[in-house]
Amino acid sequence: MARKTTMRGLLFLIVVLGGVAWIAPVHAREVTIIESPEVTLVAEEGAGKLYQVGEHPVLVMEGTPEEMGYQHGKLLAGKINYIIKEGYMPKALWNRGYSREYVIAQSQRMENFFPQSAKEELRGLTRGVQEAGYEITYEEIRLGITQAEILHFPPDGPPACSNFACWGKWTTDGRLLHGRNLDWNIKGDAQDSHVVLVWRPKGGFPFMMVGWAGGIGSVSGMNSKGITMGEMTLPSPDATFDGLPLFLQMRLTLEKSATLEEAVTFIETCNRTTGWNFILGDGKIPSGRALETDAKYCTVFEPMDAKESERTGHWGMEDMVRRTNHPVGMDQLLRLGIGMGEEFGLTVTSETDIETLLPLLKNEDSWKRYECLSREIEKQPGKVDVREAIQLLATEPVYNNGTLHSMVFDPKNNTLYVANAGNNPPVPATDRPFTRIDLAPWFK
Repeated sequence: MARKTTMRGLLFLIVVLGGVAWIAPVHAREVTIIESPEVTLVAEEGAGKLYQVGEHPVLVMEGTPEEMGYQHGKLLAGKINYIIKEGYMPKALWNRGYSREYVIAQSQRMENFFPQSAKEELRGLTRGVQEAGYEITYEEIRLGITQAEILHFPPDGPPACSNFACWGKWTTDGRLLHGRNLDWNIKGDAQDSHVVLVWRPKGGFPFMMVGWAGGIGSVSGMNSKGITMGEMTLPSPDATFDGLPLFLQMRLTLEKSATLEEAVTFIETCNRTTGWNFILGDGKIPSGRALETDAKYCTVFEPMDAKESERTGHWGMEDMVRRTNHPVGMDQLLRLGIGMGEEFGLTVTSETDIETLLPLLKNEDSWKRYECLSREIEKQPGKVDVREAIQLLATEPVYNNGTLHSMVFDPKNNTLYVANAGNNPPVPATDRPFTRIDLAPWFK
């Protein structure tokens, strides 16, 4: 009886924190790619420029942190005012039971870990929006990079995401391709404030992120040195607001890292907050890494890593890394069971308990997406190109009806293929066209 309670309890824990169970056959949807979108210059502010690339606004900022923030605020003032006052922020926070006092307090705790450059950029952004005629505060603007952590605590709950990077034996020419689905909430209007952000910092190298108006960081990005990055929620017993928020962890990794080793080191050594999985790629080598992180621990996985083993229902792959929303390593799985088990009326004390649960865990959505990412790539050595990578993102169970944005990074060619969720009615990103965005002109 005790064993049965343990199994059911950890199963419930993974379902609640790692994604809703969904047993579905492998089924791929048709995908559409727009290879040659129209590019139009919409507006300018100093060295900053706002373009329209097909259906995607692309904001290119240049200069010091304060200058780039001001350009951002002035050129996207209307969108920023909307997301904070009418769109996603009130629907995600105030309309769901988060108090302003609580949110501001947790944001301030995270700001204690901001580098000075981030504060300068936020101040410039605030000034730009205000000079455009909108009444908005620094504290409201700051929500653009702190709300992800806050939304991972009640009354909300964490979303689900999928990432993979493959190269070498799997792709048509050996180059690295990095696919990423952000499965969040397409009923909160975040897609209305979607923008592709490109920074050209004075004295640094260019980088970009797919994000939202008013955010000086995001959850998906690539830099001109060929580094790619995507995240996924990871349930963890070790979480805090006293650290660098996710959006800045990722933005600063891309801003400061010219190599895969530098990117991994930045995540390992920064002050982290809650649980996140990361996929990092480097198109120059090419190679990639998977990271399982939280406030206290950062475990790094290479291709064919021995830690990714059948003991936890996983396996290492040559020339590929992939993650969804659960720990792959035994250490992290055991910590999760021990640290959070009592909350769900279960007892996990040993690796044997985890191994006993595998038949049930393998039926959970996060495990199924991990297996789909793996098996579908294994079917086609030497055949993965951009279309095949996109097709995988649109294949059940990787496909999700709440995908906010979906993309494939092609760092060798400085190219992004991206789809944004539709609205009125909401439509998942992977059911919409993927637009090719040539970043080369802005990555010079």
